[in-house]
Amino acid sequence: MDKYERILFIDKMISSGDAPSQTDILDALRREDGGVDRTTVWRDMKDLEEKFHAPLDYVDRKGPTGKRRKGYIYTAPTFRVPAMFSSGDRIKSAQLMMRLLESVRGTPVYDEAMEVFKELGTEAPTVDSKGAMKFGLDAKERIIFIGNPCVEIPPRTWKTVEDAVMKDRILKFRYRSKERTVAPYQLIFSKGSWNLWSHDYGSGTKRLYSLHLMEDVRFKSDKEREFSLPDDFDFRLVTPGFFGTFVSGETCEVRVRLRGYAAVYARDRTWGDGQSVEDAGGGWTRLSFTTTQFPADGSANGGPILTWILGWGGDAVPEAPDELVEKWRASVSVMADNLRT
Repeated sequence: MDKYERILFIDKMISSGDAPSQTDILDALRREDGGVDRTTVWRDMKDLEEKFHAPLDYVDRKGPTGKRRKGYIYTAPTFRVPAMFSSGDRIKSAQLMMRLLESVRGTPVYDEAMEVFKELGTEAPTVDSKGAMKFGLDAKERIIFIGNPCVEIPPRTWKTVEDAVMKDRILKFRYRSKERTVAPYQLIFSKGSWNLWSHDYGSGTKRLYSLHLMEDVRFKSDKEREFSLPDDFDFRLVTPGFFGTFVSGETCEVRVRLRGYAAVYARDRTWGDGQSVEDAGGGWTRLSFTTTQFPADGSANGGPILTWILGWGGDAVPEAPDELVEKWRASVSVMADNLRT
């Protein structure tokens, strides 16, 4: 046991109301951890009182068998040492989670989550086997997370959508000047934006809606549990989402030739199902995978896959499907024209 684990153990014994003596505590700890001595127990009891502000008192009272005994009690019977974190390593992990939250700063969920961590910072114990630990963001900021700029969402929109998702309430809202009625399935955060994955009653299909584009968001009625969540509600069953939240209704195979850092970057990551990487000769690498994130019907200007390929400039050339190649050629032609002008 480390120091905090021992303190939790002692706290459990004292809160039982049996008024354990220091000898009782020592014997119990030795049954769990043979390396504990009386001095260690004395120090743990002192930390319990001074660092965790336990309302300890040493009393002479009747024990559970009716015999009188001397031991420790809490003068506030409801006091317990918070057990949110059981070791220093877990505290460090929580600190990293706080840092990760910085990637969603500016969105409603950030403020709510940070409030929780602030409460833990004042209520949760911060002691490990080496003594006191600071809970909260590391001022030195030696570990950070960087993401896309976040799109601002009106708090009322967020609260209404979140409540609808959690309570299965049907939503109505205006989206790109059209009235929509949906059964909300999931809130998805991707590339700085929150999206709602839902069943659209108008089209009878599953669709994504960007929260920042939703207007006049409201409940259809005052009822909760207005719809039953289907087994296949999860967005990840439609697409793994390697290219964000975009999804089309068709599956296709994508082949791209890459070189230089683009090849190194792509080789170390997963981009779709059935992925393969092979040498294409002349310093090129061929990446192949299947995906539902390319709009083969010609919509969305090629979607995120075309944007990803164009982002590599001359180090990425699409080979399939034909629609992707055509869109890439058209985009490169426009860029060449812009260069000439």
